[in-house]
Amino acid sequence: GNAQSSSSDPICKSAVMVRQTATKGAIMLRLNRDEEWITEMQYFLGRFKKEYVDTGIIPEDNFFWESGGERYHKFLERTKELSESVEFVAFIDHQKIQRVVFEHNVKG
Repeated sequence: GNAQSSSSDPICKSAVMVRQTATKGAIMLRLNRDEEWITEMQYFLGRFKKEYVDTGIIPEDNFFWESGGERYHKFLERTKELSESVEFVAFIDHQKIQRVVFEHNVKG
């Protein structure tokens, strides 16, 4: 069978993200997939790489606010909208998280 999927029917419809702190445990969140947002994110990441990473230029604060124009402003607005639709999945207490602690000068 064909393992490829069109953008109108992605294989992955959401992602689970785990945000963990050193002392307060972890939060699991589900983020719904948005193909248009992913395309825009890839565009701005590529542009950032080309304009700053590849050139070694340190970006100024709010580096795309002016140069990104309306496209960047729409991307930020959509990012905000998507953040408001994030689904809480679970909280994992700090004591229930297994951690590996390496001693000084030991590579792991």
